[in-house]
Amino acid sequence: MRIFGAVFVLLLVFTAVPAFADSLLSFVTVSEDTDARPEVEQEEHNLGNLWSAFANNGTFGDAQGNMSSMEWPGGSGSDYLWSGDLWSCCYGEITGSWPDSAAKWASCSDYGSWELWPSEGYPMQKLVPGPVADEQTQYGYDDWYLNQNENPYGIGVWEENYSWTSAGYDNFIVNRLVITHHSEFGSGAPLDGFVAGIRGDCDVAAADSTEAGLDDLVYYDGHAIWANGNNSFEYIFDGGVTASTQDVYIYQQNPDNPLSPSDPQNIYYYYNYPGSDGIPDNDVDQNGVSDHFTILAKVAGGDTTYITDPASGIELFSAGMPYFHYTQTVADTTYLVVPRNLSYMWDSDNLASTEDDSGEPDLGTPCNGFIGWRLLDFYIVKADQTIQRPADVWGVPIPLSHTWWNWEDDPGTDVNKYNYMWGNNPDSSGLASGPLYLSNWVGNPSTPEAITVANPGPFPIVQDSPVNLGAPVFDYRFLVSMAPVELEEGDSLFITGGWVVGLGLDGLRRNADLMLDAYYRDTVWGQGLGIQNDVADADVSLNISPNPCPGNMLSVSFSLDEPCSASLSVFDLSGRLIQNTDLGDLGSGINSAGIDGSSLSNGMYFAVLETGHGVSRGRFVILR
Repeated sequence: MRIFGAVFVLLLVFTAVPAFADSLLSFVTVSEDTDARPEVEQEEHNLGNLWSAFANNGTFGDAQGNMSSMEWPGGSGSDYLWSGDLWSCCYGEITGSWPDSAAKWASCSDYGSWELWPSEGYPMQKLVPGPVADEQTQYGYDDWYLNQNENPYGIGVWEENYSWTSAGYDNFIVNRLVITHHSEFGSGAPLDGFVAGIRGDCDVAAADSTEAGLDDLVYYDGHAIWANGNNSFEYIFDGGVTASTQDVYIYQQNPDNPLSPSDPQNIYYYYNYPGSDGIPDNDVDQNGVSDHFTILAKVAGGDTTYITDPASGIELFSAGMPYFHYTQTVADTTYLVVPRNLSYMWDSDNLASTEDDSGEPDLGTPCNGFIGWRLLDFYIVKADQTIQRPADVWGVPIPLSHTWWNWEDDPGTDVNKYNYMWGNNPDSSGLASGPLYLSNWVGNPSTPEAITVANPGPFPIVQDSPVNLGAPVFDYRFLVSMAPVELEEGDSLFITGGWVVGLGLDGLRRNADLMLDAYYRDTVWGQGLGIQNDVADADVSLNISPNPCPGNMLSVSFSLDEPCSASLSVFDLSGRLIQNTDLGDLGSGINSAGIDGSSLSNGMYFAVLETGHGVSRGRFVILR
């Protein structure tokens, strides 16, 4: 494994709550005084391989073309995003002049009709380097600027955007959003059915000088093969239809690309040419695991191996991974996987062309990148500072829905936007299922379930691909939405995700997995919460022996710089807490504790030590 020390030091605090975000949780200085609000400003990230502007009104990229807008490679002049922005919606009673006792409301930044506005005291800032990344922008905005939004429900947003320059970590820009409920600035809507979404109007790409925005396609990773309650990874719809048979795309190289098939620039695309190569896109490498999932590690015969990124040589997830994930066993190998949660777009075959021009291979700067937005994590910090995970599936953060539409169907009203965020599209053709938690959603009793299915699955409501629904390549947008959640006064919803671009679908997936690796590298999630509560103390390392353990008892030794209290926990591969031991007050120097493995079956486990200084973890294997 290669060591990139400088970037990993920065990544250590990637999941920590910055002081700026802490300050936003109170948000007491903001008013409706328009003179006190900062101007709408843009700053550009341009140190890595993905360049883009961000504005302090909830928008991503630069639709005006004055700055980069997901330009990839950086410096090429070819942008992959026309406009992106934050959407949100709620359902409930609105006081004041509105006659309806219940209605659908949305606060969004949308094509110049901004309902989110820069907040007083939280102007645009660019930090190089920042406390988290080589390049960082941060700012605050809200929805109660009454001259721009007639129906505010009182959300203040603190946003931070991170990018790095180290090889392997320079093809994505991460967004961290803190959405806090301030009812005193709203119109009375209860936020117990709140949904947030990221919209991407991706024109792939600006290097295509003819019809950059009119020959694109859109899809989602995390849909083709679904996990059900017994982790068989084959979701069955009503009527016995299996999910893996529903993806009609074929995964192959562009047959008209002038490059040799062995040339790495001759990338793989989605096609729907039946019979061309016969390889379904949901398992191209034929390892038995859907390609729509990130493989965290492989466990076989007591040995754990990690996936090595071929471009950077980084051994993914070897220094940190989600505790909560799914297991998929194929023959004698168990794969640890999570859904990729990735909405994405790419340049497809323009039907006006007589040849397959996917990716515009003849251009000096080809349009062969795929662009997407991946959800990494979301959770709630309550007003009393306790942490709560939303009603997701088995602790794994997943979106509520992935949807798309073309420019002729842009949702213009609050009702339209609300329905899209809940996955209720005008064209709901094809099979739709889930998420499972909507079957027992207990938020606002008036909040309608946009799609109710008899056989829900754990993953998002996914609108099928345009091609599968008989729609042509065209000018599409995608929307990935998160929640629903209950946000009481003073609660904050933390959303972490990011924009990523890569060479072809394989490159996009690799870079999206590197972004997930960055989120967990050298850090741990808190006890079953799915987030890091503290940064690990670099001086505390766990020595576990014997490892692998052929018997019943293991010894864990560690060194403390100063006396403190501690506890030791054991988790299995699914993230289930197996043991928890209060070690009491420990002295400085070498300490030890025991793990009783008599009730543990063969396999890998996590040991987690919590002290007053942080959290440390180690892995061990039971092999009898």
